[in-house]
Amino acid sequence: MINLDLHDITDEEYFAAPRASNSALSALRKSPAHLRHSLAHPSVPTPAMRLGTAFHVATLEPNDFRDAWARGSEISGRTKEGKAAKAELEERYDAGNILKPDDYDTVCAMRDRVLGHPVAGSLLSGVRTEVAAFWTDPATGIECKAKIDGLPRPTHTDGECLIDLKSTMDASPGHMAKAIYDFGYYRQGAMYLSPFEDRSRFIIIACEKKPPFALGVYELSPAALQRGADEVARLLTLWGECMDGYGWDAEWPSYPEEIIEIDLPAWAR
Repeated sequence: MINLDLHDITDEEYFAAPRASNSALSALRKSPAHLRHSLAHPSVPTPAMRLGTAFHVATLEPNDFRDAWARGSEISGRTKEGKAAKAELEERYDAGNILKPDDYDTVCAMRDRVLGHPVAGSLLSGVRTEVAAFWTDPATGIECKAKIDGLPRPTHTDGECLIDLKSTMDASPGHMAKAIYDFGYYRQGAMYLSPFEDRSRFIIIACEKKPPFALGVYELSPAALQRGADEVARLLTLWGECMDGYGWDAEWPSYPEEIIEIDLPAWAR
């Protein structure tokens, strides 16, 4: 049995916890050197990432969105009135939480689309949101973590699943199948489910960022989750080997140091 701890903590507390996460495994999949660099130099949120965060908060934590996020002024910041309006907002809100008017309206439209959707809205009804999960991988002893968007109560109709909310430019089935592979969502689903004994389903709610804010609800297949589980196991093993072999004070390897013969990709032959 895996000792699983679930917590309601801030993003700052979650990201500060020095544990293996799916994003860290994405870096490790490229090379151990990329993992070591990503842990030592956390990425700075881009405007697109900030909009995605706002969408998550608005949809999953509406009270926090009302209290902590603001719609920026429509008055030009070059004018005296615009500068005064901006200063007034920055007295009440963090600068990063003041969205451009169009972005704020987009976030609200996406939120309304998700919560008003017959399937997505039902899935998110009454669930615990933004739950931090901490556990130790039994095979390697590596401490792991996950931030679960939606954790249905055991009595919920879909109580055996975990829910993940995504913003995307294209929520169609064909594009999402590609995104699930390209962005490692199959590995994310497997990793998030791994410490749970009573959950085996990973459902993605994907909402487009432009009108008409089309939405798709997708459940990862058992085959996709098994492939993700195999990859998680391989990467955590590699993580442990690097910790044992190099430690944090030494450089971690990247690509092979010898000359490698390379060919065109299979699709180009």
